[in-house]
Amino acid sequence: MTEEQYIPLIHRSLTDQLSEGEMDHLQEWLATNAQNQEIYADIVEGWEITNNYELPVAVDTDRAFDKFLKTTQENTTTTTTKSPTPVRRLWPAISAVAAIGLLLIGVIWAWKATQTNQPILVETIATTPRTLVTLPDQSVVTLNQGAKISYDPDFTERKIQLNGEAFFDITKNPQKPFTILTKNTATTVLGTSFNIKNEATKTTVTVFTGKVSFEDRAGKNGSLILTPTQRGIYQSNNQSLHKEGDIALETLNWQKEKINFDEEKLSKILPALETFYGVSIKLKEPTINNCTYTGHFERSSLNNALETLTLTFNKELTFTKKANNIILDGAGCPPSN
Repeated sequence: MTEEQYIPLIHRSLTDQLSEGEMDHLQEWLATNAQNQEIYADIVEGWEITNNYELPVAVDTDRAFDKFLKTTQENTTTTTTKSPTPVRRLWPAISAVAAIGLLLIGVIWAWKATQTNQPILVETIATTPRTLVTLPDQSVVTLNQGAKISYDPDFTERKIQLNGEAFFDITKNPQKPFTILTKNTATTVLGTSFNIKNEATKTTVTVFTGKVSFEDRAGKNGSLILTPTQRGIYQSNNQSLHKEGDIALETLNWQKEKINFDEEKLSKILPALETFYGVSIKLKEPTINNCTYTGHFERSSLNNALETLTLTFNKELTFTKKANNIILDGAGCPPSN
């Protein structure tokens, strides 16, 4: 790609419109030499200036661009006529003029983008798991890694946009419903806790407490009312919406730092540990599932959790661990009446 072809990439990177492949190309171009980095820095500086500057007059960008092309063409012709031999030496200067012209066009374009009625949104992108965000109404959102939320800074409407997975603990306000928008769905609540996982092919809402209204934004399926342990699923391939019940909420624990159990069977605990630690647990003896346990597990140490289980059952329970695969062995427990 030529230098001029990279300048639109820079503009698009400033508005988060680059694909992963385009971003790789841009990073490689920046690493090539210091001149490319200077061009990038100049364009970023121009972008930042236009975000805080209002032009007093209207700008005819098409006319400006035509004039720029005409000027550069005239300069090229004049230079070639007067001295045909040193054209190669003059090309860096012409390139510089072109770069400056494109920079000015980029600045004008950026200015025009800031003059729309769209407000500047507050955005948070989670670069690590379990990123906590407290919203202006004191609702708390826990973002899974890679998830992104955005909302109007004045938050007069309790409304946010979500991409990825997040757990919500919403402050109750009957006068102002809280709405979460994804590309295809809208979830509305008054005050509750629930998990939303927004993927390319589907969006899933699982309710922990309270009541949730879940619908597709196209309005083709009506809406679902979801209560605790219920889940709503929107499939984007066929634009369908359906409900599931009796969801094991303890398996949705990615947002927690600690999980607690009180006389729970291992049949319930082990699936929770699988999602909590991101491992697979298999049993050599199925009756192990009948054993019960009271206590808690912290995310920091999987080995400590497994050793705690073996000590609880007087070492009658043993484990072997290979990478993320764990096998539990032991005598197990009789079924409870």
